Amino acid sequence: MTPETVEPGMVLARLARLTERALLRVELTLPQYRMLSVLASATASSASRVAWMLSVKPATVTAVMDGLVGGGYVRREPDPTDRRKVTHTITHDGRQLLAAGNTEIRRSLDRLSEHLEPAHAEQAMAGLLLWTEALTKARQAEWAAREGAQRGECR
Repeated sequence: MTPETVEPGMVLARLARLTERALLRVELTLPQYRMLSVLASATASSASRVAWMLSVKPATVTAVMDGLVGGGYVRREPDPTDRRKVTHTITHDGRQLLAAGNTEIRRSLDRLSEHLEPAHAEQAMAGLLLWTEALTKARQAEWAAREGAQRGECR
C-alpha cells in the first residue's frame, strides 16, 4: 500500500465509524458530539452559526439541539444584542459529556495504534494535528470571507 493507492474517503469513513462506536459508549451520537464541540470552542452561538460551522441546515441544528437542551447539555438564551434571536451555550454537564466522548475516542485510537510500530503511531497522531491545523485555518478563512461579504466588502 502506498499513499497514492490509499483512498482517503474510505479511511475517513472507517475512522468515523470507529468514532461513532466510541461515542456510543457514553451515549452520544456523532451529530451531538459535533455540535457540543462547536459550542465548546466558542461563546454562545446562534443556530445559523452552528449550522454554518457544521455545514448543515439550521433545521438539522434545531433537531439535534432540542435533544441536547432536553438532556441539560446545552442552554438556550435570548441573544443579548437581538431579542428576536436565541443563542446556545454548552453547560457544565455538556462539557463533561464532551470530555467523556473525547476520552473514548482517544482510547479507541490508542487501541487501533497498537497495531502500528510506535514511531508510526506517533506519525499518525501528528498527521491528525496537521489536519486539525488545516481545517481550522480553512474555516477561519471561510468565516472571514462570509463576514466580509455580509458587510459588503470585496475580496
